[in-house]
Amino acid sequence: MRRLALAALALLAACERAADERQAEETAVPAATEPANAPPAQVPTPATAPLDLAALDDREDPDRLLRFYAAALRAKDWSAAARAWGAASGVTAATLKAAYDRPEPALLEVGKAEVEGAAGSLYYEVPVELRFGAEGAPERGTLTLRRVNDVPGASPEDLRWHIERAAIGAGG
Repeated sequence: MRRLALAALALLAACERAADERQAEETAVPAATEPANAPPAQVPTPATAPLDLAALDDREDPDRLLRFYAAALRAKDWSAAARAWGAASGVTAATLKAAYDRPEPALLEVGKAEVEGAAGSLYYEVPVELRFGAEGAPERGTLTLRRVNDVPGASPEDLRWHIERAAIGAGG
């Protein structure tokens, strides 16, 4: 009888712990939202998530290419990151590795921009902030994406969004 009572007490204690854990999960306070004047949110790029390779052929959403690029930089996948650049840019896996291969991963935060048209092309100039690790000094600037605006005879390379140029520097 005494063993049965002890077993019942142990079972009751385990049930109470499980109930307490469930209640803690259900009543957890959600993360605070950022104030309106906060810097742009970091593009979520878990290191283990597979890269969205279809972003390289996207003709509609320049932000998708930026998410891909940020994820590739964070993962130190220099070949993939280089594919986000236009063929005429001269940017290669080797140049990206030389610029961004540091002990802490590159964290690219992307602001908002709007697509603008000019001379048969669409441009997307977006403010960015680059850090190496969460506590790294920010390097601010812009990335300019471009694609040809459905001009007859344009190649698939021309029609996709790609990074045309970058102007990012420490402190400014």
